[in-house]
Amino acid sequence: MAESTGDEAQFEGDAGTLRRPWQAYYEATLGFRNHWYPVFFSRALAEGESRGQMVLGENILFKRVDGRVYAIEDRCAHRGVKLSVRPECHTKNTISCWYHGFTYDVRDGKLIAIITDPEGTLVGRIRLKTYPVEEKKNMVFVFVGDDEPQDLALDLQPGFLDDDIAIFPDGEHDVVNSNWRLAAENGVDASHIYIHRNSALINVAKRALPLATYFLTRDGMVQDQDGAPKGVIKGAGQRTAVWETEIEGVKIGSQYQPGVNTDQVYRTDTSLWMPCGLKVDPCPRPGDIQFEWYVPRDEGSHYYIVTWGKRVSSEADKTQFYHEMSSVWKELVVDKFNNEDVIAREAMESFYAE
Repeated sequence: MAESTGDEAQFEGDAGTLRRPWQAYYEATLGFRNHWYPVFFSRALAEGESRGQMVLGENILFKRVDGRVYAIEDRCAHRGVKLSVRPECHTKNTISCWYHGFTYDVRDGKLIAIITDPEGTLVGRIRLKTYPVEEKKNMVFVFVGDDEPQDLALDLQPGFLDDDIAIFPDGEHDVVNSNWRLAAENGVDASHIYIHRNSALINVAKRALPLATYFLTRDGMVQDQDGAPKGVIKGAGQRTAVWETEIEGVKIGSQYQPGVNTDQVYRTDTSLWMPCGLKVDPCPRPGDIQFEWYVPRDEGSHYYIVTWGKRVSSEADKTQFYHEMSSVWKELVVDKFNNEDVIAREAMESFYAE
């Protein structure tokens, strides 16, 4: 891919207009439509329960019926109130509007009854928008867009769906007050690791972490093969690390450097995949893989979803992995490491919003 720093990078678009290569990203304030997005962990929605969530600026209501999760527009067709404000379910397949009793089948969005007008002529003639849903690896995914859904695997980080990968079912799900793109850019920012130099996670793991890294080459970074996930790989083999620097005669160095405090050298591959998923391998320790998503909520906020995976060969291995993540590593990674990234994103939001 040729690089450019000026308007010569523009090219002819479908409508004959001049567009920069990054134009689609620039316009994706609410994310990229026609993709699958994770919305919550399976444990967050029990049988018969419903919950509302805004995704890519659209209000969506989810309900679990006979083990399966369905999704419909979270807006009564009558007066437009959000159904999730006061979920009212008189039968397992339906949700009724708490305002006037308009009742919809969550499986197909059809209006099947009006409690306050049993003979109403609108019954059977109105349908709320429905959303395709898939549930894999302890997570619920929704497809937001206007096209036919593509294979879920094309919108996930490579390896996530592998049979021998156990995915931690109790990861983190938070709302961060910044546009989703600030999170995506932070994930592949080669120098932002400076912010983590004193984190408790580094102290516990005693792992060599440089102050920053520099790209040596961009060859092979872009992955855009047909029929496969598309993304950008920030490979460890393509970077050089900055371990120390000097300011006015004062040396500033990494807390743990190779050959000084530890024999572990910084060897982590970080990659960003469409539409909003990050993969950090290994993290937080050898053999573990961290999966993150920055799901657009609205223009000024996103869902930050984090979990971990590990290749296991038995149920005992999986149980041990779950126990170690919940008892030791989850708090260290989320509260003592990733939270620094959250603070940075929110600190940038007001500037970038303008």
